[in-house]
Amino acid sequence: MTAWIDELERDLGLTARLRLIANAGGQRRDVPTSSFAATSALAAEVGTDIVTWLADRFGGHQIDIPSGRGAEIQRRASLLRAAVLEAGLTKPTRSANDLAREHGVTSAYIHKLRAEMRRDAGIEPQQLSLFG
Repeated sequence: MTAWIDELERDLGLTARLRLIANAGGQRRDVPTSSFAATSALAAEVGTDIVTWLADRFGGHQIDIPSGRGAEIQRRASLLRAAVLEAGLTKPTRSANDLAREHGVTSAYIHKLRAEMRRDAGIEPQQLSLFG
């Protein structure tokens, strides 16, 4: 899970997040302990402020740093899920075609995503009776 990178951005700013991703994104890296943060190789790559922040949370452990592409994919997926939810899971106010066109996916994917989100929310689609 990469929620920590959102916290890093909140605490140190967008520039710090982008610097970390640009220099070490997509990699698994050892995080030094706080006492070695300033003199570490990672600090030379991304900056002492970032490594000190990481050391306070993950010192002595390895972390997976999200890649720029992965972060963009995650952002787009979140926007799509939010749009599907806003449009409605059971009685949509926007068509799958509209959402697909807007988000660069297929309408079949929108239908699949809506069904998955209904299941996750515990909402079963209304079943039509064959025998009135």
